[in-house]
Amino acid sequence: MEEWTLTVNDLKHFAYCEAIVYITHGIGVRERETEYMAYGGEVEKEEFLQQLLKKYSVARIHRGVTLSSRELQLTGKPDAVLETKMGELIPVEVKWAEPPRASRVKKDHLVQLIAYAILIEKSWPSRKSSVKRGLVYYLRPKPRFIEVYISSEDKKSVIQMVKRAVKVALGEVEPLTRRDCSSCNYRAYCPFAYTRNSSSSSI
Repeated sequence: MEEWTLTVNDLKHFAYCEAIVYITHGIGVRERETEYMAYGGEVEKEEFLQQLLKKYSVARIHRGVTLSSRELQLTGKPDAVLETKMGELIPVEVKWAEPPRASRVKKDHLVQLIAYAILIEKSWPSRKSSVKRGLVYYLRPKPRFIEVYISSEDKKSVIQMVKRAVKVALGEVEPLTRRDCSSCNYRAYCPFAYTRNSSSSSI
């Protein structure tokens, strides 16, 4: 029997709203695949990766790598992992979403990147040092990449998030939810959104 795990994508959703991992794992509702998810923006992704070869002194681009940790019950597959000539490993994520106005990444994308850093440290056999940075490439409205520095405190925080996400997914604790569910794709399936909206309408 295959061992149950959360995915890093689950964790990204959890950072947006904790209820989503219960909806997907506890109820069994899965996210509908969009056209971009189906085709993955492979042309844009490859063009971006080629741009990084010189800037980061890349010796090798690892694609299609599955990372996992039995200890954390977490698995994930980053868009790419750059290996520099100095042996540094840098996780990379390509996003169809637009970035915030400031030169930073969205919270859920940051959590995703930190989770990949943790998994690299726990499962990469030839790793020479800790993962200290990652990259997010936003395709809209104009392609741009943002470099993120990852601290040991960031990793500790995300590890605690993983532990809570596992409990929520298994129904052991109730999830914290967002104040506004109007733009959520899972709203129609969420028992917590229904309860909250019902109770507020009865006042």
